[in-house]
Amino acid sequence: MSMQPVSPADVESTRKIGARLYAEVLQRLAEVTQERAADFMDVSPSTISRAKEDVERACQLMAALGFQLAPTDAGVVDQAEQMTVESLAFKYLQARQEAWE
Repeated sequence: MSMQPVSPADVESTRKIGARLYAEVLQRLAEVTQERAADFMDVSPSTISRAKEDVERACQLMAALGFQLAPTDAGVVDQAEQMTVESLAFKYLQARQEAWE
């Protein structure tokens, strides 16, 4: 595996994605509340508050590794699967439209 230099654009993209992931975590934490999250983890709410800095760095790392966040009830597919589904849907709709003409 050859290591190519990381461009400034890649660094900025990773920063933006990491910031978006962190914003998603904070939004979800606000919905769940620090107290409830702390209860799930059997720690104090202040522990959750102090962990936010570590979470921000973890989000940057996830962005650098190409990971995304998804809720537990989400269905996640890779790009190739998504393209296949879209292609099949397009062919299906095209055939239906031709049948109506």
